[in-house]
Amino acid sequence: MADNLPGPERFGAGDDATVFQAAVRSIAEGLRVPDLAARILYGRGITDPEEAHRLLNPKLEHLSDPFLLPDMEQGVERIISAIENGEKLCLYGDYDADGVTSVALMANFLKNLGLAPEVYLPQRSEGYGLNIDAVKRLSEQGVSLVVCLDCGSTDIEEVVEATRHNVDTIIIDHHEISEVHPPALALINPKRADSRFPTRELAACGVTFFFLLALRRTMHNRGLLDRQINLKKELDLVTVGTIGDMAPLIDDNRVMVKFGMETMKKNPRTWLRSFFSERIIYKDTIDEYAMNFIIIPRINAAGRVSDARHALDFLTCKEEHDARMMLRGLHAINRKRQRIEEGTIREIVEIMEKENLAHKKSIVLFNKDWHVGVIGIVAQKLVEMFGKPSIILTEVGSHLKGSGRGGDGIDLYHTISSLAPLLLGYGGHKYACGVSLTKNNFLPFAQAFEDRVTAPISRKEKRVRVDALADFEELTIDLLRFMERLSPFGMGNPRPNLLLPSSSVSATDRLVRITDTSNRTWYGSFQGQRLAAHDRPARIVASPVLREQMGEQFIHLNIKEILPPHGS
Repeated sequence: MADNLPGPERFGAGDDATVFQAAVRSIAEGLRVPDLAARILYGRGITDPEEAHRLLNPKLEHLSDPFLLPDMEQGVERIISAIENGEKLCLYGDYDADGVTSVALMANFLKNLGLAPEVYLPQRSEGYGLNIDAVKRLSEQGVSLVVCLDCGSTDIEEVVEATRHNVDTIIIDHHEISEVHPPALALINPKRADSRFPTRELAACGVTFFFLLALRRTMHNRGLLDRQINLKKELDLVTVGTIGDMAPLIDDNRVMVKFGMETMKKNPRTWLRSFFSERIIYKDTIDEYAMNFIIIPRINAAGRVSDARHALDFLTCKEEHDARMMLRGLHAINRKRQRIEEGTIREIVEIMEKENLAHKKSIVLFNKDWHVGVIGIVAQKLVEMFGKPSIILTEVGSHLKGSGRGGDGIDLYHTISSLAPLLLGYGGHKYACGVSLTKNNFLPFAQAFEDRVTAPISRKEKRVRVDALADFEELTIDLLRFMERLSPFGMGNPRPNLLLPSSSVSATDRLVRITDTSNRTWYGSFQGQRLAAHDRPARIVASPVLREQMGEQFIHLNIKEILPPHGS
């Protein structure tokens, strides 16, 4: 069902419509763009030409000041001290795309200084975040500084243990954080209550990038750099991690990913060129689809069912031949991940049918044989299938580890934190969490979680946001080129949807033929269930995209919804 209709249809008559028309006219005239372009911008909350110009013309200079992040000065000073004193430091990451790219960013910077940091990427079986055994081993190896990347914000006991072993800790993270902080030398996290940084929803690789901006600036000002370090070329890694962690593509995230995508197209590094040479993707098709469905799954797969180090080595590889071989390995690992995931989902669906669990408001299930590397993505698929918050657990050592996913209608992190007495540990954010608990606490935990869920995530008809009302006469190649300037598209910044009137719509399978009110023919595809063939007036909600065939550009409509004519 179409929702949030913009413009006069949403506001009705009167003052609101007048405000809308005045703002649209101001934007259109100020930017010299079509009226529909101005309406799209207004539908996205842009109300004046200056704001629109900044959105359409992002610059790296628009990035926020990194020193607005808490503890940035302390973190930078400690790293510089370690560099100057030749200390042995370790980059301690996470095993997903965000964690691996965060480590790659920091490793690349330090290698530019001639350093070779230790790297520790835990196995899934070790669990998320710092672990005490690893801290002890690193101390025995002479490590005096551990930099936690995409982890550490809730690892109080582990940081205390590191201090006992004379190991300092810097935490560069983005996960939710409790009122009690781990006693790290620096805890750099935009979600801290005292953070002054404008963008709260950074991915960890984004926080890492801002840390490197601050570090480079400080070292440059003190004359500590004997060479130029180009951080812009590192934005390809920030792009992979930010999109992989589903951070909203607005504000600082949008600027970084915008230039990251540009860098990937104009100056692809060795790891990305291997995708081209293996003909998995083509250079001119680096977009949100390539990122979400081709590149990121292969990066994530290593940490899910193999070793995240494979992904790190791939992203930092310098040799073309080696990168191609590594990519083939990641491709095989991803296929393995897909098979394990599909089998687990089949088992869970059978369990739910056999045990008649349809009445439950949540899904909390355990099987000792389920692979710890896929339970998170399985939980996400269950949310999509059943519309219920889901936590899937497996056995790791002597206790259970679980991964949960939620959705609108539940704050998963706060719900889990309210059950802390039943857990050995937990972490995450609003939509995703990780838990560990004893076997004896599984049933009490499952029941308590069910009790905390006031209602299931509704499986109500998905609402489609409409950015602007439009006529087919307004759809031009120039307009679509303008729409691309709103990219990168993704979480928090979807492609614009338009509400268009038509005189008839007919369908064959998912191919849709539209006749507009001027009797011109347009073609599109329906991104949902198979469309029933019909031939009558309708309104369509569609995202127009520019395609090319045989050297000719044309407009294709990705149709989200078909509605009856207005007033019917």
